[in-house]
Amino acid sequence: MARRKEPNQADETLHQIEESFDKVAHWVSEKRIPLAIAAAVILAVAAGSDMLRSQRASAGNEGAAALAEVRTEFLAAMGAEPGALVFAEPANPAVAREARDRFAKEFEAVGREHEGSAASAMALLEAGNLHEQLGAPHLARDDWEAGLASAGSGTNLEALVLRRLARAQEDAGEWSAAAESHERAGRNSDYPGHWDALAAAARCRLEAGEIDAALALLAELENGEVLDRIAPPTVARLREARASRDLDSAGADS
Repeated sequence: MARRKEPNQADETLHQIEESFDKVAHWVSEKRIPLAIAAAVILAVAAGSDMLRSQRASAGNEGAAALAEVRTEFLAAMGAEPGALVFAEPANPAVAREARDRFAKEFEAVGREHEGSAASAMALLEAGNLHEQLGAPHLARDDWEAGLASAGSGTNLEALVLRRLARAQEDAGEWSAAAESHERAGRNSDYPGHWDALAAAARCRLEAGEIDAALALLAELENGEVLDRIAPPTVARLREARASRDLDSAGADS
């Protein structure tokens, strides 16, 4: 089970975060399961780099401290071991639901109080995750859209919030909007999951019927030599779309 690192290990932790994110993001993207454990792992791994940098740059940041306090209390309410970043789902569903409902509101409060900070964006990201798990996607989307404003342009945290928002847009059938959100995240080359984001954008372009845009993204993935890191069904669909387009073009030329 993952444990919090000591403060003097921050640089090593940051390196591990950036190396491991792509694997975690790919796994969650492929499985697409809204489990609390998956949400906690993604949040801790993907947003961790921005938060570590922020905390190192301004020790004692009030927003980060408030976020850490609420998150610690939430983990305890869900039965996590002291110092753990993830938890096993409580045996009593009522206990889990009550904790999620209570702490969604507490995370939102942190987000509002520290608006404009990375801590605000992370708090609203967590609140949205909890609302999603409670079966309230409209509230989750509201949280993620609010968090985006505080995430900071061009940061890994912004990219993570965009990916969450993109998933909500996918679930609503808003394929073009989802593609835009995924691609915006993927254009941040410092974001460790940027190739995965571009692949998701290509998949959404296909769903939206935007074949040329989807195939342009496929070409980028091929040029980056990263197709082996992309979910095989996505790669297969993109290649099928290209083969179909080439066949149509050949027929038109004959």
